[in-house]
Amino acid sequence: MNSGIAVLLLAIGAPLLLLAMAVMVFAMRNERQQRLRADAAIRERLACENALIQLAQLTLPSITDAVRRHEIPAVGVDLPLELQNSQVGQVLQMIATGHAEGLRVVSEETRAMVERYGEQRRVSEVVVAKEEAQAELSASSRAATSAAVRSFGTSVVSLGTDLGQVVSVALREHRDDAIYETLTRIDHTVQQMIRQAQSYVIVSGGLPGRRWPQQSLTDVAGGATGRVREFLRVRSGQSDRVVISRAVEPLVHTLATLLDNALRYSPPSSFVEVGFQEGHHGVTVIVDDAGMRMSPEQLEDARQVLSGERAVDIHDLGPAPKVGFPGIAALARRYGFSVHVDGPNIFGGMRAMVYVPSALLVSGAAPRLPEPELVAPAHVPVPVPVLDEADGPRAEVHEITSGGLPKRRRRPVAPDSAGVPTESGHARPNLAAAWHSGSRSGRLAAAERTTEGTADEHTGSR
Repeated sequence: MNSGIAVLLLAIGAPLLLLAMAVMVFAMRNERQQRLRADAAIRERLACENALIQLAQLTLPSITDAVRRHEIPAVGVDLPLELQNSQVGQVLQMIATGHAEGLRVVSEETRAMVERYGEQRRVSEVVVAKEEAQAELSASSRAATSAAVRSFGTSVVSLGTDLGQVVSVALREHRDDAIYETLTRIDHTVQQMIRQAQSYVIVSGGLPGRRWPQQSLTDVAGGATGRVREFLRVRSGQSDRVVISRAVEPLVHTLATLLDNALRYSPPSSFVEVGFQEGHHGVTVIVDDAGMRMSPEQLEDARQVLSGERAVDIHDLGPAPKVGFPGIAALARRYGFSVHVDGPNIFGGMRAMVYVPSALLVSGAAPRLPEPELVAPAHVPVPVPVLDEADGPRAEVHEITSGGLPKRRRRPVAPDSAGVPTESGHARPNLAAAWHSGSRSGRLAAAERTTEGTADEHTGSR
């Protein structure tokens, strides 16, 4: 019994022991394989790390340096044995190749961009240099042209003044001769020539060139009337407000230009009215005519020029320059008064207004000096002017302001059917003598005070 059990146990235990031993051997073998695979994975990981480090520290910088030097880069990656023919090695090779190709594309695009920018910059520099040269040439040409016109105009003014003095001497010697009318016409024409030449000088950047003592606005209007052709058609009001010295000639020139414009574009049978409106901040001189009106476009253009919104110089006036309004605008900006035009007025014509601010006026009436007397030669009797109403409207004997500006007064008469006599009529020695008295004394005073380009005139122009 016991031996049978022992045999049975032995028969059962032997297979179990063999099975256990087999399991043990299998486990030990499996453990060794796992350990081998783990060692291989560790070596592969270390190889990948080394390959990445080599790629980042050696391969990619060498590719960048080669591209920077415009050389063909070496894109081969040194792989350890563990990564040969592996997916990781292929990926690393793709990274290196893609990096080289990207740098090459970027380099070519950058080079093309730099070349394009350089070309654009050179073209821009050439264009800028050309524009600067053209601007400098244009400025130089404009300056030279303005200087030439200004010099010519100044010469004409100077020669006209000299001629006027010569005519004045001749008029004194021929007060009762037959040539007196001709000399008077010459003298009056010279004054208009001087005014026109002054306009060119002013538009070209020059100064009026004459200097007067302070005058009343009445005398300023009278002086302006003496510089226009059909002065008999001007009817002026009275104002005892006094204009400071440096503003007298600019205002005389401005009013003379406005009066000339009003007379030229109004019927010869009509009158031009000059009035004065005193205000709190200054005086407005109003010139009304009964002539042609400006079109809306012409009126707007004149307003822009007179207000200074559109600057005009001698180069913008074309081959037939009209220097009236541009000259007035230049004087207004320089001396501080303003000029406006509007229409229609009460007569259906145009109205021009010159606003003289208080800064250009002094208080009280104009100072009066002893009026100059006309001394005739001893052997020539001085004729007494006699006015004949049958001859139509005439100017009375002139009064002369303290500065020599002529002041004309008109007798109120009703115009006849023949209209207002003009300068084309017969000689009237009494009228010519009165006009000459004013113009001669005015030029003598002007000759003593002519200060074109003086420091005082420059100071007053700002």
